[in-house]
Formats: sequence, C-alpha cells, structure tokens
Amino acid sequence: MAKFKINQNTKKIIGNVAYPLIALILVLAVWWIVAAVKDKPLIFPTPDKVVVEFFGLFSGKSFWTSVGWTVLRTVASFLLSFVIAFIMAALGGLFKPIHRVMSPIVSIFRSAPTLAIILIIMLWLDGQRAPIIIGFLIAFPILYQAIYTAITGVDKDLVEMAKLYKVKPFDVVFGLYSPEIAPAVFDVSRSTISLTLKVVIAAEVMTYAKGSIGLEMQKANLSFDVAVLLGWTVLAIVLSFVFEGIVFGIKKLWEAKR
Repeated sequence: MAKFKINQNTKKIIGNVAYPLIALILVLAVWWIVAAVKDKPLIFPTPDKVVVEFFGLFSGKSFWTSVGWTVLRTVASFLLSFVIAFIMAALGGLFKPIHRVMSPIVSIFRSAPTLAIILIIMLWLDGQRAPIIIGFLIAFPILYQAIYTAITGVDKDLVEMAKLYKVKPFDVVFGLYSPEIAPAVFDVSRSTISLTLKVVIAAEVMTYAKGSIGLEMQKANLSFDVAVLLGWTVLAIVLSFVFEGIVFGIKKLWEAKR
C-alpha cells in the first residue's frame, strides 16, 4: 500500500511539472518559428533575445524602484479590495437589505469596461494613486461576490444548531464559518491578486506612473524596443506566479494547521 501511495505521489509530481513544461516548449517552438519566418528581429525578437533583455533588466538603475512601487500598489489595492469586500459580504450575509444595495453596485463595476474605468480615474487622480483605486474597482466586485456566496453557502442546519445550543459567537465564526468559507476565499484571492497586478500595470502604463513597471513598458514601447517590452512582460508574468504562489502557500499552511 505504501509503495502504491509513493507511486501515485510521484505520478502527480511528474504530471504537475511535465505538462506545464510541455506547454512552455510548444509556445517557445511556435514563437521561434514565427520569429524565423518573419525575420524582423526589431518587431518580432527571438526568445533568446528576450531572455537576455529580461536578465538585463535586473542591472537597470530604476529596476528595483519600479518593481517595488508596482508590487506595493498591487498589494495595497488587493488588501483594500479584500478587507472592504469581506466586511460588506459579511454584513450582506447577515442583513439582506445590505446585499440588495450592494448587488447592483457590484454588477455595475463588473460590467464596466476596464479601459473606461482607467480613463475616468485618470481624470480624477494622479498617476501614483490612480492604479491603486483602479485595481480596487476591478478586484472588489469579484472578491465580494465570491465571499458572499461562500458565507451564504454555509450549511443552514449547522447555523441553526449553533443558535439552538447557544454557541458563543467567537466559536461560530472561527469554528463554523471559517473552515467552510476559507477554501473559496483562498481560491478567489489567488486568481484575483494576479488580476490586480495586471490591472495595476495597465493603469501605470496609461497614467505614466513614476517608478513603475508600467512606465518602463511605456518607455520601451515609445522607443520601439520590443525585446525590452517583452522582457518586462515576462517579469510581470513571473510576479503574477509569485503572488499566486504566496496565496497558495498560505492556504497550505492553513490546511496543515487545521
């Protein structure tokens, strides 16, 4: 039996590594073929050129400042969205009128084009603060809806039983609700934080935010340096995986301590 478990775990690990690796190889192969056919390195650089530019970014004078500010804006935007969404979702779960008020607001935010939100906020705020608010407006409705659904999805019989036996509110929150809603909250947070990063960078590009990845992308675009632009894009993808990995790691720690 132990041998079977080891084999199953090994297969799982190999699968988790092999399939993404195959996908990466396919993407790089197609990229290389298209670049060779186009034969226009300024417009369509080869993957090795982009890799060189990517690692070259680390030696840039403003690299760490740009990355630091973008990461800070992303974290601030996500935490602002998460805290407000959690509070409003909890209140909406307790008091239905609050959810009825929030529901159309959330629907409006979810339906509004991201570019339109960026353009409007650009008129009201400077480039340093606008990306944070824009990220909030995109992330908040997603987090609110997911958290509200998780809270209202808790077994009603268990809730009624807790009321019947007069279980302390603290025990109800952390003994009943937390274990039920945590998996959904972690999962939506994992996807939303990477989305927030993308939106923040897009807002930085549009607002010319000083000391940001978005501004560096805009500079590369204006100078028609596609290899550098793709290098910054690769960095944004790496940061997205890092953010998702952090949330996934926190989830695993939570599961281990249960």
